[in-house]
Amino acid sequence: MFRLRALASFNLLRAPLPSLRYSNGRRAYLSRHIPTVARVGSRNKHTDVSKCPKLCPSCSSPLPTALPVCSNCSFIEPIPQSMTYHEMLGTPYEPNPFLVDVLHLKKQFRAVQSVVHPDRWVSKPPDQQAIAAAMSSRINEALHRLTDPLRRAEYILAREGHASEETDSTDDPELLMVVMEAREGLDCAESEEDVAEIRAEADAKTQEVLEEITQLVAAKNWPALRKATVKLRYLRRIELAAAAWPDVTHDE
Repeated sequence: MFRLRALASFNLLRAPLPSLRYSNGRRAYLSRHIPTVARVGSRNKHTDVSKCPKLCPSCSSPLPTALPVCSNCSFIEPIPQSMTYHEMLGTPYEPNPFLVDVLHLKKQFRAVQSVVHPDRWVSKPPDQQAIAAAMSSRINEALHRLTDPLRRAEYILAREGHASEETDSTDDPELLMVVMEAREGLDCAESEEDVAEIRAEADAKTQEVLEEITQLVAAKNWPALRKATVKLRYLRRIELAAAAWPDVTHDE
């Protein structure tokens, strides 16, 4: 009797998993047979907005970009105020808006401008021309902000309610020493090689600050990010002064 029960249990284990047959001929295993581990983790993934085209509310065609403008039926409406510069250029704002792919941004910029550039709307009604012009201007601003690390950090701060000011200063003694030595070095530089050395030192410090900013944005530590952005602004002035050498000027 024991052997019969064991044999029955063994045959039960070898039996095929139950399945459902749909009208299209495909088979799907019942959800209770799918390991739980296989379904965990996907909830934390961030959606790439560039891979989820919306439909035109007028003709139901897929919109060519993330903006509310359709090249098929010429539908166009103003960009929602809540839309980030990242979203306008097909890039997710979360989880870290400081991390962007500049090449992707430029590619998306060209794609958007091919649809909204005012020259493409000259034969349309005045109200549509006005919307296209405003949209094109905002796209230009989005690219201007996001492709530059300093402007990108300032944009993030402003969006998060911690806008920095040009009058913000730093009391970081190490950074102040770097700035002072760079200015003195540029004043005394006699060749492009001297300037290149100064720029290399400033670039190394800039990379440190950029890594700090990346971590602060990820942590959403906006007060500390504002201070780090000020440091980046100081280093930017060194870069500008070095680029202008030998006509060196100092921004106080």
